[in-house]
Amino acid sequence: MNVSSSPLVQQAATAQRRPNLIVVWIVALVAIIGGQGIGAVIAEAVTGHEMDGSVPAQWGEVITNGLSLLLLALWVIFYERRSILSVGLRDRRGLVRFVTGFGGGLVLFALALGLLVLFGGYSGNTVAGHTTTGSAAVWIVLSLIPVWIVQSSTEEIIVRGYLLQWHGLKLTNGWVAVIAPSILFAVVHLDFHPLVLLNIFLFGLLFSFLSLAQGSIWLAAGIHTAWNMAQSNIFGLPGESSFREVTLFIVGPDSTGAAILTGGDYGVEGSILTTVLLAVAVFAAYRYHRTVEARRAVEHRDESHAGSATPTDR
Repeated sequence: MNVSSSPLVQQAATAQRRPNLIVVWIVALVAIIGGQGIGAVIAEAVTGHEMDGSVPAQWGEVITNGLSLLLLALWVIFYERRSILSVGLRDRRGLVRFVTGFGGGLVLFALALGLLVLFGGYSGNTVAGHTTTGSAAVWIVLSLIPVWIVQSSTEEIIVRGYLLQWHGLKLTNGWVAVIAPSILFAVVHLDFHPLVLLNIFLFGLLFSFLSLAQGSIWLAAGIHTAWNMAQSNIFGLPGESSFREVTLFIVGPDSTGAAILTGGDYGVEGSILTTVLLAVAVFAAYRYHRTVEARRAVEHRDESHAGSATPTDR
């Protein structure tokens, strides 16, 4: 599988300095772990809340993720000497792709939740800890959309927009270039339940194939944003290693559902039904990437033939 022809990967070639992959991994880890760690201290001082799922704590995530982005931007701009837009953000149709992805992410989550309701014993379920629900939560949830955009897009920029593009540029094996960053994506979520790890890894593959095909991270960021927001502030389920106090609806597993189907305390991301759904989505995204990849190869071949034609031929 070839990934180097993707515009997402080719944008890494604009760097005047090209770090090796070990350095690239260090940069990504420092941005994620360092930014989140230092940012959490700053966010707690600013909001007066720990990462406890409250609305002020959620707004604190803008600080933690913003610091991660700042660390990456400083490296890309001042060491690699290229535009920060080159990490998967350069796309004239970026906003349209993001909105499309957001709608697709809501549909994807609705399908996953629908499977759990159908087969996993999910139902309306009062969960201790929710402070604001129903109509009282509507405007609060809407106001949190920027928080989820920053949180989800940060992960996409660092993992798909930076890590994936360098792997695609430097490695001849496209599968390794896609799989390695997806493993990191799963591990940094710090949920070590086997099905959670597998499902987040599948998400990594899904977002990778979509980003490679589109040449930017905007569609993947939209899906990622919608999934996280739907899971936490729309349906009030656990995810992203934390619980949110404000939710539009309250659903959850009843006592009759098997944990492997319901996900138990891990929510939708811990269900085998989600694994099946994501596997289908990954296959569809892979086929989409291969179709776009083949079209790019034909266009490149046609351009090469046109460029090598003799004056008589032209």
